[in-house]
Amino acid sequence: MGSGYFVPIPDSIGDDFAQGFYRVRRYWRNTRAQEGAGRVNTMMRAILVALLLLTVSLTASTPSWRMTPAPAVLTGSAAVGSYFDYVLVIIMENRNLCDILASCGATAAPYLSGLAGSYGVATKDFYCHANPSLPNYLCLSGGSDFGCTADASPNTIACTQTAWGATNIVDRLESAGLTWKGYMEDMPSNCYASDSGNYVVHHNPFMYYSDIANNATRCAQVVPAGTSDSALLNDLASESTSSNFMWLTPNKCNDMHSCSVHQGDTYMSGLVPQILGSTLFTTKRAALFVTYDEDVAGTGQPVYTVWAGSLAKTGYLSSFDYNHYSFLSTVEANWKLASLTANDRDAPHMAEFFVGQPSRNESVLPTAPFPLGIVLGIAIPVAAVAIVAFLLLRRRKGTKGSPAKPGPSEPGAAKPPTAGDEGADEDEWEI
Repeated sequence: MGSGYFVPIPDSIGDDFAQGFYRVRRYWRNTRAQEGAGRVNTMMRAILVALLLLTVSLTASTPSWRMTPAPAVLTGSAAVGSYFDYVLVIIMENRNLCDILASCGATAAPYLSGLAGSYGVATKDFYCHANPSLPNYLCLSGGSDFGCTADASPNTIACTQTAWGATNIVDRLESAGLTWKGYMEDMPSNCYASDSGNYVVHHNPFMYYSDIANNATRCAQVVPAGTSDSALLNDLASESTSSNFMWLTPNKCNDMHSCSVHQGDTYMSGLVPQILGSTLFTTKRAALFVTYDEDVAGTGQPVYTVWAGSLAKTGYLSSFDYNHYSFLSTVEANWKLASLTANDRDAPHMAEFFVGQPSRNESVLPTAPFPLGIVLGIAIPVAAVAIVAFLLLRRRKGTKGSPAKPGPSEPGAAKPPTAGDEGADEDEWEI
């Protein structure tokens, strides 16, 4: 009979796995021609299958979207901020986070899902906990929804009359010597205060503050975005024509309000690369902020919110609670501006999305509840490892390695231990 080979139980989980694997491999090579070789080969196949399954599982679970964009060459800026010197805001419409992200099962927005994966996404941005659109645009620009619960025109009902005389982000920017500009798709002319085609005034918050709407100099900064956003893209071609704070409102088809997610994603897939590839974004400290005004029909789900550009962390996710006031808080913290209201004063800023800033609550992409692929991806490797562990540990060395008892043909004589069994004790396991 050939001798078995025993591996002592590891003293700690830090024992060298490679050494253990080498022993198993050596034993298999030395015993494959002996009795029991079939059982050993079966066990080895089980081990290799389990390792293969674990490798496939880990590979499949590795996010393929964590691509690091090429860094921009930064050459400084006239208005130095803590996190950025220029910021461009794009406001989309009426979609939940999981209407956009592929990790949740969404299929209609591959570009925006990929943008979130490449840069920094806030997975728990709950806008202003208000509906419909108008109060959220006011939150983003004035630090309050002013009590609005409807999409009213400027200075027409109690809440918009309150906003009409309110201090707004433009006041803060100009008081600090910073430049700003608003670009509105399909707006017929500067500061147009009524709906027209795919332009709706309640998506243009600048028209809700009298010190902008009634000021010719400021109205010159609220302009039509031009064909294919040409006005914005032309301005981004030079630092001298770019503003520190820029706002783009797409028309109500491109922003997904009245058209499909797919159409809005196609629009963004054409525009955002031009923004990120512009002279301003490739040579200066510029950041892109993309968010949605509210979720679908007030269901309370978080909205898609992404920071992108050369200053943004890559492949970054945070599940820290934010809202639209957090955007204002970030702008104010960046340029050391006074807050507009207690809402933005007390809101957590979003500095964690920028390179060099500490994380608040780094997280992972949200997923649909228990999708079959994830269940199988976890269950199969775990089951395989459990089976292999059972096969390996089911047989503890018993009397096989101990001195043989006297047999009937050899009274009183003990058979000496077989070579290779010396020193085996109760803390050894047979492989």
